[in-house]
Parts: sequence; C-alpha cells; structure tokens
Amino acid sequence: MANLLFATDFSESSQNAFRFVKNMVKKYPMKVNFIHVFDIPIPTTTTLATNAVAGMIQEREEAVRKNLTSMRDELAEENRGEINAIYGTYPSTEIAEKAAETGAMLIVMALRQRYTFLERLIGTTTAHTIQKASTPVLAIPSSLQFREFEQILFPTEITIGEELHEKERKALKWLNEFVGIVDRPEIHMIHISPDKDRVTTTIKDQPFPGMEFTVTAANSIEEGILNFLDRNSMDLITIYKPNRPFWERLYHSSTTRKLLEQKKAPLLVFS
Repeated sequence: MANLLFATDFSESSQNAFRFVKNMVKKYPMKVNFIHVFDIPIPTTTTLATNAVAGMIQEREEAVRKNLTSMRDELAEENRGEINAIYGTYPSTEIAEKAAETGAMLIVMALRQRYTFLERLIGTTTAHTIQKASTPVLAIPSSLQFREFEQILFPTEITIGEELHEKERKALKWLNEFVGIVDRPEIHMIHISPDKDRVTTTIKDQPFPGMEFTVTAANSIEEGILNFLDRNSMDLITIYKPNRPFWERLYHSSTTRKLLEQKKAPLLVFS
C-alpha cells in the first residue's frame, strides 16, 4: 500500500488538514505516516547544562509522540503508519528528507488561514517544503473539506499546438499515475496568455483524449488561475515545478498569496 507523510504543527489549520486526510484515505487507501519537527529556543539551550537540555528534548519528544499517536489512533488500523517526532531547527528539510527516506507518495500539509508579517518575509514551512522536496506536496487550505478528485486543474507553460516538453510529459505521466486511484478524473490543462486581446479558447481531447485544454488571457499566471476557479469548480489544483525561477515567480508574487489562501481546492505541487 502506498504511504503519505502528514506533517503537522498541531495548529487549527493542521487539525483541519488531518480531517481532510482521514476522509481522503478512506476513499484512496494509503498508510499515513506522521511527522512533527520541534525545537528548543536557543536562549534556553545556552543557559542550561547539556544534560538539562537533553532532558528537555526527551520530554518534548515524548509529548509529541503521544499527540501523534493519538492522531494515528483515529485512523483505521490498515491506514496507520509510523510516528516521527524529530528535534531540529529546519522543519522543511526534515520533512523533505523523511518523505524521501520512507518513499512517500505525498507530503500533506496545511495552508495557514492567515500569515504573520514574519511569514510574509521568509515564507511558511509549507512553502519551504514545496521548494525543497522532491516528493509532491499536497497543501490543504484552512477549513476545506475533502471531496473526490474528479475535476483537476493543471496550469501549463505550453499553449495549444505546441509539442509537449519532456518535463511536461513527465508531469502528466506522474499526474495520471497519481489519479489512477480516481475513477475517470477530468484533467483540465490551462495556459495563461499575457495577450489581453486573446479570446478564451477551449479544445476538447487535447493534448490527449479525455482531456480539455483552455487558453485564456490574464495579467499573470495566478490571476488567470483564480479567474478560472471563479468560473469552474475544481477538486484539485496541480502545479508542476518545471524550473526553480518559475516556482519562485509564482510563489513570491502578491497574487499568489491569494492562490495559496484560496479555499476552493487543495494545491498539489510536484517536481
């Protein structure tokens, strides 16, 4: 059975994401491994003896493991995976490495409902994990409830008539393998054109039979995606990172905050 890695910080947003995961694995059976990365404040560690710090770490680890075990017990026995309480200062790195080590099909994390000023400057753990991980990350907007992945939106750099790049083919292959657990999903590819005079065009059975390809105009990729979501109900938004600059441009724009904060569908980002 495939496994996913659920990363939690025990926040309200993470608790909602866990409810999403519980319902998701009922429909799409997977084992759920858990991870929480904790730290001890530097001022505390510098003023205490080494053995005292070690004791604090052990005490915190036991508390985290207890909380994770309680969450795991809410799952059906066949869905229960491993518990990982990890002491570290870089959660995104620990999460990415644990996912690779366990061969996780997905990392599942929450998208916060609100961002603090500091998070706006340096980004969230979810965003950093997306940047670092080779494992696909499924980010769950706050308060979103699970529903089957029947309508999937896939933004692309190519336009109608262009030959698929090797990375685009790889992306579609992975996506088709991922949705192989879904009963006949509809994948909607969309290309956002900067040409404001471009008339929105949709072609059926492109680039492959059963798919739909739309080209539409917008001031930015993010704006085009949000406009499409306003007109169409999607169960999953999938974004492939064809290169680092593309993702950084996508993440660091102000409009993308709206994409990350939208509550219409979970966001799946993969390499």
